[in-house]
Amino acid sequence: MPSSPSSEVPRRPPVDWARAAEGLQLAGIAVFLLLNTTGRLPWSFWLDAIALWPVLVMSAGLRIAFEKTRAPWLLLLGPALVIGSLAWLATGNAWAKPATGPWVRETKPLPQGTAGVVLRTQLAGAEVSVTSGALEPGTLVDARMVDRSLGARLESRLEGDRAQVRLEGGARQGLALAMPGRRQEWELKLPASLPLRLELKGAGVRSSLDLTRGRVEDGRVEGVFLVTRLDLPPTDRPVALHLAGVFDALHLTVPEGTPVRVHGAGLPFNAVDRGVPGEAGRAGYDVRVDGIFTAVAVDTRPARPPAEAEPASPSHPKPEAEADPQAR
Repeated sequence: MPSSPSSEVPRRPPVDWARAAEGLQLAGIAVFLLLNTTGRLPWSFWLDAIALWPVLVMSAGLRIAFEKTRAPWLLLLGPALVIGSLAWLATGNAWAKPATGPWVRETKPLPQGTAGVVLRTQLAGAEVSVTSGALEPGTLVDARMVDRSLGARLESRLEGDRAQVRLEGGARQGLALAMPGRRQEWELKLPASLPLRLELKGAGVRSSLDLTRGRVEDGRVEGVFLVTRLDLPPTDRPVALHLAGVFDALHLTVPEGTPVRVHGAGLPFNAVDRGVPGEAGRAGYDVRVDGIFTAVAVDTRPARPPAEAEPASPSHPKPEAEADPQAR
């Protein structure tokens, strides 16, 4: 006697292992983004993760190899490889930074009639350190770099009464994002006696600017995977700073009593520290955030009395190999 339709056991649909692998990989990446937005993992993590792009090729290869086999569940090895590599990187067990050098020094003269400085950067996969201080008379910028044949250059010119200092990467510098150890490194010293404007743009750049001895007029940081640290001086007038882009991090440090106000969308799109109130009636910094997956942190440091003028001297000591030829 034939069985009734109601007595038939419904068949479960076959497992779509390819879809399961895609979902697992997406969920795993979302975990790291959550660690970013909650402050448990710095956004600079993704700068180093870019160099792990061969892992994505391996994951794609595993999918091609096992998608049509009798063991399609092996497709899960691909996302496991990607998530495992990111976890390894997040624990700090990544490759050691290669030794720097040799350093190449370059200076630019101070044009007559200069009333201020504009620092412009357009870089990819670089590390930049900037300080304000006393320079030799007639010097606009004292710089040194590690030349890894990536085509970066330092240029300067006078526009009106503003000296333009431009740091620009060559066409090949994008290789630094995908190849560990290929980052361009720059150290610049600018005159503290002249007010400074910042226009920092690029991709995959770590910048550290110690401007505690100088004066800042305003600034803009724009790009992707930018990690920027600004140590700022007290100010006697409101200063506007603008952060725009994706996967960026901005860390501000100001003297105690200096107000900082941060404007822009917060969670879930950004991890934004709203700043510090500072002393009532005192001028401070206003930061505007236009972007997503960005982070802003604000710290204070003890206010110090005005420092004595530092003697004019070369900003970069000679490398050990140059100071002592026998050290080789």
